[in-house]
Amino acid sequence: MPLASLVCLLAALPLLDTVVRGGTWWVPAAVLTAAVAGISALYRLSGWNTLPVPFLQLFAVVFLSTPLFAPQDAFLGLLPSGDSVEHLVRAFGEGIATIDGNPPPVAASGGVTMIIALVFAVFAMASDFLAVTARCPGMIGGLLLALVAVPLVVDDGGVGAVAAVSCAVGFLLLLAVDVWVRGHEWGMRVPDGPDSSARLVSGVRRVVTVSVASAAAVLLAVTVPLAVPSLRSDVFYAMADGAYIGVGGDVITTTHPLVSLRRELGASSDRTVLTYRTDAEQPDYLRTYVLDEFDGENWTMSPVSASGDTLVSGELPLPTGWDREPSADPVTTRISLDSDTPRMDFLPLPYWARAVDAPGEWYADPDSLMVFTTDSPPTGLNFSVETVDRTPSGDELAASGTPLSLPGDHRSLPGGLDPAVQALTDGLVAGAESPYERAVALQEYFTGGLFTYDLSPPGVPEGSDPLTHFLLEDRVGYCEQFAGAMAVMARQADIPSRVAVGYTAGELQGDGRWSVSVGDAHAWPELYFEGAGWVRFEPTPAAEGGTGQGSATVPDYASGGSTGERSPEEPRDPATESPEAPEPTGDREEPSESPEASGSPEDEDSGTASAAGGGSAAGPDLSWLPAAGGTVGALLLLALPALVRALVRWSRTASLRGGDPAADAHTAWRELRDTCLDLGGAWVLAESPRATAERLARFSTETGRSGDGPPPVSAAAVAALWRLALAEESARYAPAPTGPADLREDLGTACAGLAAATGAGTRIRAILLPRSLAPWRRPRPAPDLATATP
Repeated sequence: MPLASLVCLLAALPLLDTVVRGGTWWVPAAVLTAAVAGISALYRLSGWNTLPVPFLQLFAVVFLSTPLFAPQDAFLGLLPSGDSVEHLVRAFGEGIATIDGNPPPVAASGGVTMIIALVFAVFAMASDFLAVTARCPGMIGGLLLALVAVPLVVDDGGVGAVAAVSCAVGFLLLLAVDVWVRGHEWGMRVPDGPDSSARLVSGVRRVVTVSVASAAAVLLAVTVPLAVPSLRSDVFYAMADGAYIGVGGDVITTTHPLVSLRRELGASSDRTVLTYRTDAEQPDYLRTYVLDEFDGENWTMSPVSASGDTLVSGELPLPTGWDREPSADPVTTRISLDSDTPRMDFLPLPYWARAVDAPGEWYADPDSLMVFTTDSPPTGLNFSVETVDRTPSGDELAASGTPLSLPGDHRSLPGGLDPAVQALTDGLVAGAESPYERAVALQEYFTGGLFTYDLSPPGVPEGSDPLTHFLLEDRVGYCEQFAGAMAVMARQADIPSRVAVGYTAGELQGDGRWSVSVGDAHAWPELYFEGAGWVRFEPTPAAEGGTGQGSATVPDYASGGSTGERSPEEPRDPATESPEAPEPTGDREEPSESPEASGSPEDEDSGTASAAGGGSAAGPDLSWLPAAGGTVGALLLLALPALVRALVRWSRTASLRGGDPAADAHTAWRELRDTCLDLGGAWVLAESPRATAERLARFSTETGRSGDGPPPVSAAAVAALWRLALAEESARYAPAPTGPADLREDLGTACAGLAAATGAGTRIRAILLPRSLAPWRRPRPAPDLATATP
């Protein structure tokens, strides 16, 4: 059963393949799981009390964690030390931060790999207790459901067919082994009858029954979700994505918008999110969230108030910085969310939304003009929005003054930012005469050709600051990193800034509708200018030569204006031209390489901070593990029969402690039987113990030696065989069984005598390929005896 539990859990490993990126993330989990199962199997062969099993398993997990995850800090690469423990604790914390701050698939960093391995080790210990100690293997299904829930909750693609089948097969195998073990505990199965055709029909009947039951289960699993839409594959994902973190009175906070953004951008399918019709000739972005707080790691959204004062009824308030409503004609946009789109608590709206007509109660935050609800909106929501466009010109922005009407500062930054970022910002805006020129200079630094757009940027080396690494060294990222980094630098340049999250305009369809897919998810910075309010800038590189985000567009007012001739390199201060900020070379044409290929174990894609997250820990170099594991596995596979047979022999001889004469006699007799089978001999159940001992006294498998000649077995072995036979007879028939003083010594003598009567080739084969382990080699009662009428 321990080995069956191991196979069951290993078969469940593919469930996490869609949420973890990296080729060897599963190796440590497999090693720890195998260690836990192996210790259980080895210890239980001894027949001793099973209470120490979980403690031995825990010790093995703790011991193996050091060479697996912190070999560079361990003594001789194996033994724990203070530095290795500190490394493990730090890696665990960074793994939690990576999982919490980055949507799937996350990179298989050292911390993430360790967390997965420890989870599987805990599951292996629980499975061993449930399947072996408690004899309730069916309860392991609860652990497997917990693993199945992981991709269902964090990935809208659900569980892959191969992973689901692998997990199901492993679980069914565990149940089958349990049934087989329980059946053998009752003793040897009596054949169905002397007629082989009857046995064949019985076997076919069982196979048909199992097949029909399996087919019915699969048919129900496929058809029921089709009949009940709420059971679609992404229902758990939708529930988790739309859940609120907390509700306190009228103040709510929602899930991390940047995590949802990264998840949509990384989706394998180009699923449609919404479609809309609009009167606008060229529609603008659809804004959903506004993130106005930066804590050094994350851009987050301030709590918004849902009260009677913010209830949407009639026209929405004017945006901050506007003194009057523009005289332009209003534009009506009718938006339809796709039925497969998870429920949206915040509406994607063009800016500025003058009025919103949506079913239910909706609220508008007066500062950001986000429109949200505290209810559970339906899927496939249809609503309309009336907008008024007020696009400023470059000259208007250049003439803006000090932001006097802006509530809040929106220029504050936490301490501890790398001074190199401030030095870079100062160099870029040097000579700019207005906030507008400073903003354009910052934008051109990102769009001037130095940066590369990539949804899978290389990880951040250990000890490096992610923001500094992105801005000055690597220069590879996606919209979230560009938007967050420019917003940080704008605040350093004394320009109020925040980050908006939503969707680009999408694609115009042939029927006049615009279609927005998950690939159009986007983030961009909004900068504040007195008199114009919050205006959009676009630092994300446009699609040129197959790179960039194709639907991202730079507004006309941000395309340069009076600073359009500025080169991205010109404003850089010489102080910034240090080894920390090397210019990109011609070999930066492969930004898509995974963190494993680049030698960077951590996927700091800044789902936590748009390139401003905390440092990441370098994972251990496990490139050697697959080859080493394959070699060791092959050797263990070849030696497995010999090891199992040796363990069985050791457990039997160790149990011969002179306690119960009957139990000791039966144990010794079973070991004698298996030794005879291993050496190629026959074992006849119809013989009495004395007849068996007499036959074994003439035992020989050498060619040309006759069983009728002089006994080939030594006299000491013959005497030991007779004592074992008499002890077995006494255990079977005597009211008070007795036996020799030392059955263990007699068993050793008898087995050694049988082995000496054979050739060297036979003895080697008995060690490497013991026949006693094969169920079909076991002696069975004759059918006529089993079915005879008394």
